[in-house]
Amino acid sequence: MKHLRLFLFFNVLILGSSAQSRYPAHTAFTRSAGLQLGTPGIGFEMGLPLKDDLNVRVQANYFPEIRKHYKGLIYQPQRANAGLNIDWQPLFGENSWWARKWFISAGMYYFMKHEVNTFIESRVEGYPREQFYHAELSKVRPYIGMGLAKMAIAERLFINLNGGLFIPTKKTKVFKSNAEEYDPVYVAKMEQQEHHNYNRPWAHFLTSLNIQVGIFYDLAYRFNTYTWEPKEFMKKRKKKKTEKEKAAFSR
Repeated sequence: MKHLRLFLFFNVLILGSSAQSRYPAHTAFTRSAGLQLGTPGIGFEMGLPLKDDLNVRVQANYFPEIRKHYKGLIYQPQRANAGLNIDWQPLFGENSWWARKWFISAGMYYFMKHEVNTFIESRVEGYPREQFYHAELSKVRPYIGMGLAKMAIAERLFINLNGGLFIPTKKTKVFKSNAEEYDPVYVAKMEQQEHHNYNRPWAHFLTSLNIQVGIFYDLAYRFNTYTWEPKEFMKKRKKKKTEKEKAAFSR
């Protein structure tokens, strides 16, 4: 068991040394995993640097079921997506705070769910609500954005901020629920009106907007934010061990 612990310890030391040599202090990227909260919902993300100024991120998000009352209707959005981002740090090598944190992103996302259901609340107590219409938003979306990375809050914890747009590739489609029960002229007029509303520029902007804040754990093995000296660490470890042995012997 003792030999196994030593083996694992020295492997971690090697990985840490490698990580430190590859990712200098002014890079915005490190191997990481964490949770995010934002307009796409609750998400999980992992990041892996490809170069000092280049990073790849994969994430998945789920928007919990919520209902919003507005102008006599109940709106219930459903959203779940997964995607990949490539991040680039344009000012890599400069020493300012902004240069060490700021990056731009491009990616591609697929929405497993991306729709809005609306309901009319029943005016008669005990009667179920009536579904009004169903809107389907485009599911395959390129992504462009920017963010701030590695804003440290603890030894191996940091915050990332992301903002951007999931660019729609198709127009939003609107369908009247239970259309066969209504006059076709009314159905066509209603669908046309809502189709127009959902495809206005501001509506596309709101449904495409991405704002996320996340807390991440640094998977690169290092003992402080910028530098790590293995020899110094081993000396301190040996010194502490000697002090403990002396204290135990004196008892």
